[in-house]
Amino acid sequence: MNDDERAMMMLEKSIYEAKEILEEKHIFRPFAMILDQNGSIRRMENEIEDMQASYMALHDEIMAHVQMRKSADIIVLLSNASMPEQLVDEGIESSIRVHLEECSQQHKVIASRYIYVPYQLQRLAGQEKVEAKLFQPKAVSFPSEFFKKEEDQKGR
Repeated sequence: MNDDERAMMMLEKSIYEAKEILEEKHIFRPFAMILDQNGSIRRMENEIEDMQASYMALHDEIMAHVQMRKSADIIVLLSNASMPEQLVDEGIESSIRVHLEECSQQHKVIASRYIYVPYQLQRLAGQEKVEAKLFQPKAVSFPSEFFKKEEDQKGR
């Protein structure tokens, strides 16, 4: 599996998990998944009540993980977020926001992305079950936060 396929696999896996949680609980807490170079996936979450504080704690934990272990390949950090105003389409403001970073992309100036997946919770006709209908994702690129640039990673 090449780097792009690995990144797509992590995106799909994490978005599907967030969708399942939304359908069950109607909201989800921030969580992260880290794909190591050996192919293992580590899931990270916490029990901090405040969503923003939970997200920031996960962000800090990922930073420490990357610096200590040096084996992370792809990172996805998900949160329930409002769509940025300039990206709102069809009046849908709720989104699954995926912060995606890939070690293989660190040679690029803009190496990281927020991928916003707009969603609407819809009750299925005549049922108690709620479906999270996902819409076309929108991406915003920015410089890497978790991985240092390749020239800073000598010895990795």
